[in-house]
Amino acid sequence: MDPSKNIVLIGMMGSGKSTCGQLLAQRLGRPFADCDAEVERASGRSIPQIFAQEGEAAFRDLEHQAVQELAGRPGQVIAAGGGTVLRADNVAALRRGGVLVFLQRPAEEIYDGLDRQSRPLAQGGRQTFLDTYARRLPAYQAAADLTVSDFSSPQATAEQALQLVEGYRMRFLVLNGPNLNLLGSREPGIYGDQSYDALCALVRGHAQARGASAVCVQSNHEGDLIDQIQAAPGVYDAIILNPGAYTHYSYAILDALKAVDVPAYEVHISHIDQREPFRAVSVTAPACVGQLCGHGFQGYLMAMDHFLEARP
Repeated sequence: MDPSKNIVLIGMMGSGKSTCGQLLAQRLGRPFADCDAEVERASGRSIPQIFAQEGEAAFRDLEHQAVQELAGRPGQVIAAGGGTVLRADNVAALRRGGVLVFLQRPAEEIYDGLDRQSRPLAQGGRQTFLDTYARRLPAYQAAADLTVSDFSSPQATAEQALQLVEGYRMRFLVLNGPNLNLLGSREPGIYGDQSYDALCALVRGHAQARGASAVCVQSNHEGDLIDQIQAAPGVYDAIILNPGAYTHYSYAILDALKAVDVPAYEVHISHIDQREPFRAVSVTAPACVGQLCGHGFQGYLMAMDHFLEARP
């Protein structure tokens, strides 16, 4: 991995981010930074004091300022706060210069070993903590490039994180256009009966098994898709794009693809050339390195493999 890239550890409070981060920093000879410690240093108060005096919203604003500062320093190991990924602008800042590693430690195990006295958001009891983890889990999974699952010891956690980071290859933006959020219920005879969430899980699992990562984004709005494409340089290595109906008339998406130095592969779940005549035309494909149609969800995986096979 590029030594200028930050290694950013994300996960629930008490999952071991600080301990693992310090071990990783020692192994790699990198500086270590703890987001919560940066907040306390900058504000001159402890986190419990910030919560007691101003509440969680004020803490989140201070956390955001710390994230922006840390994200601008290259070559670090960073332990993010438990709720850092709840703000999309935090994730975007950390992703621009770093690889995000999720410590997916079981919630029950975290709670049983947690020093709750210094954790304002752990005061509501066991079930409240488990519920909070369950709500946050999709955000951790969506933000993560890599996921660590070995918590047999702090050293084992750090070792798995190190192996994943050292084997890291590519980061994909998997961009889906209008109505693809309705997969599973929308014309299952054409698009199948699996949901959009199932597609994302399949894509992320395929990427991680090959030392890569995939971030899935879906929008029903053309401008959102264009914004994602324009923001891709320096963050993603390749784009896997299913523009949905925009395939057939969005010259704006075509122009966005042509304007950025990030290769894209166009994918369609169905055989668009065997459906209504208007679907046979793709105005976006000329800006892509290839197009796959009619392979179902597998088309996304095949497109990723196209890029991965070209990279050692």
